[in-house]
Amino acid sequence: MRLKDRDYSAPGLYFVTICATQMRCVFGRIRQKSVELTSLGHIARESWIGIPLHFALINLHTFVIMLNHVHGIIEIVAATLAQHAAPLQKRASGAEMRGVHAGSLSAMVRSFKAEVSRRSREELHWQGRIWQPNYFDRVIRDGPEYSNACGYISENPLKWEADLENPKVARVSLERERLAQHAAPLQGIRRTGR
Repeated sequence: MRLKDRDYSAPGLYFVTICATQMRCVFGRIRQKSVELTSLGHIARESWIGIPLHFALINLHTFVIMLNHVHGIIEIVAATLAQHAAPLQKRASGAEMRGVHAGSLSAMVRSFKAEVSRRSREELHWQGRIWQPNYFDRVIRDGPEYSNACGYISENPLKWEADLENPKVARVSLERERLAQHAAPLQGIRRTGR
């Protein structure tokens, strides 16, 4: 969910999470508490690093390509564009009419996902979808939030064994929840002796 009153092309820092479809572990594996990227993972990394080549007014900060998701901090910097006495008229493109404005965070994420998909089809003969629809974001408002986000991203590979994005952990968590829901009604049953 995007913030209703937020202009996502406005200057600021954004913590972004982009997930693989069905949370499949297609970008790498954990080996000795670090991520060992697959060929698809390398394409994702190269495409992430290439974002500033397509969007001039951004800086990339800390990021990590995990097994089934990508975390990164994108900074949109203030534009120093020419000032005009009267606003220039422009036509909205198809993407802008659908709510994705040029230079916005959504446009960057869409471009990144499209580049990974295109390259994976061409270079790896990849079939099917790579990405879940949409993405998650958080506006970073101050230094402590920035520090916490950087720490979270950097430590993500170290904490994979307990990460809820890890399908093994998610399965165990769901099973525990299911058992807990089943056990709760049983606790109210009284056994009567004959």
